[in-house]
Amino acid sequence: HRNDGIETFGSVLTYVGKVVCIVDDYVASKAEYFKRLWPVFEVFTACTRGIEVNLALMEAAKQRLMETSIREAKDAIVVDVMQASATFPDDERRIKEVIRGNGGEEPTNRIVKQMFVSLIGKMLMG
Repeated sequence: HRNDGIETFGSVLTYVGKVVCIVDDYVASKAEYFKRLWPVFEVFTACTRGIEVNLALMEAAKQRLMETSIREAKDAIVVDVMQASATFPDDERRIKEVIRGNGGEEPTNRIVKQMFVSLIGKMLMG
């Protein structure tokens, strides 16, 4: 494999020690964030390595969130890593290979969704 960052991605995240997710919307049908493979992979990698993850939610989505229940917000978050895409086909193929080699899409989707539900819950309680 060429040195494109996928091989060293987890090490770099560990070195940095924190991830900030700048999310356009928490509602899956509106969120570009969950359609992009690199951000989903970044959160998955951070979660599996115990790296702190923080959420910055766009203001319009944050205002809507404050008017909803945690259950509605949880139901609105949908993660489907195998439907997410990357700009470069080789990145997409390699990241999905890594995901398949780490238990597959179901655990990845679950881990990322749980992280976002937790972050949204903190925002609602905050």
